[in-house]
Amino acid sequence: MLTITTNQRSYDHMAAEIIKNYSMEKPVVSYIRHNENLTYHVVDEASGQKYLLRIHQAAYASMTGIQHTSPALEAEMNLLHELNATTSLHVQHPVRNVSGDWITLWRSEEGKEICCTVLEWIEGRDIQQGERLATEQIIDLGVQLQTLHQYGRVQNQTDRTKVRPAYGNSHENLVMLGQLEEGVRRGIFTTEDFDLLRETFENINKQLATYPQHAETWGIIHGDITRNNLLITDQGISMIDFCLHGYGYYLFDAGGAALMFNREERDIFLSGYTKQTALLTDRDIRLMEGFMLIFTLGYYAFQMANESRHEWMKDRMPKLCSKFCRPYVQNKSIFYEL
Repeated sequence: MLTITTNQRSYDHMAAEIIKNYSMEKPVVSYIRHNENLTYHVVDEASGQKYLLRIHQAAYASMTGIQHTSPALEAEMNLLHELNATTSLHVQHPVRNVSGDWITLWRSEEGKEICCTVLEWIEGRDIQQGERLATEQIIDLGVQLQTLHQYGRVQNQTDRTKVRPAYGNSHENLVMLGQLEEGVRRGIFTTEDFDLLRETFENINKQLATYPQHAETWGIIHGDITRNNLLITDQGISMIDFCLHGYGYYLFDAGGAALMFNREERDIFLSGYTKQTALLTDRDIRLMEGFMLIFTLGYYAFQMANESRHEWMKDRMPKLCSKFCRPYVQNKSIFYEL
């Protein structure tokens, strides 16, 4: 595996050095953002080709996870390669470096190794704040998500489950609850709200104890279906940013996607998602509602170290608990409300 050693501290210099190890004649890098990864837009001015450089170092410790490790990234890049080769999904193509590897290692002057990957750029536009998708686009997203889950049903992914994140299972839910408890110690959440969160997680985990886990219900999921991770392109909507992909119930992905839509649009999305499969049962919808809560609360846990979000969380958590968690533990449906 290719390893780069340099004394440059600057992220921009780091990006410029890393990209030299790819087959680009005249690459120009420009900073995009720094969240769970440090990302750069790359243009090879000689060919006009565009790329996305990802330096897998999170902005906050709470955003760091197994997904940043070399084996996990190898699995992600292989997944994208296989999805492009075997499905109709329009996802990013991974790019190998000059040594033929998916992953390039950057070694800082302190000796720390950071994994870096490059993907081909997909031309498209972000979904704007408040923008409503057309019915056909909502259905298409449901069909695409089911296509991803169908891929997971027919592939033997046993080895990858050891190196990619897991979502929505009882253990991971308890880990997330522990992360949220830090919010009480920091004075962000009240003990009363946290007690309701604990009751909510217990309710969901009780359902999981008897819910079947096999290839038809559980496998590869995107893990982070949000408007920020969708592009509108000439070929339709594209799912991007598989950096958090992992393993879990397919309903976790479906619940996360449903959160993007208003109540009328949620049935449209489900019509696309179940177009080639059986309709969801009441039991499925009930668990999916729980995953919608888990998906929502996951953002709070993910941002726990980001002090700029603490006031926002302090304001929103009481509303989340009273309007959604309490009805949920009272066995009231929140699918069209959350």
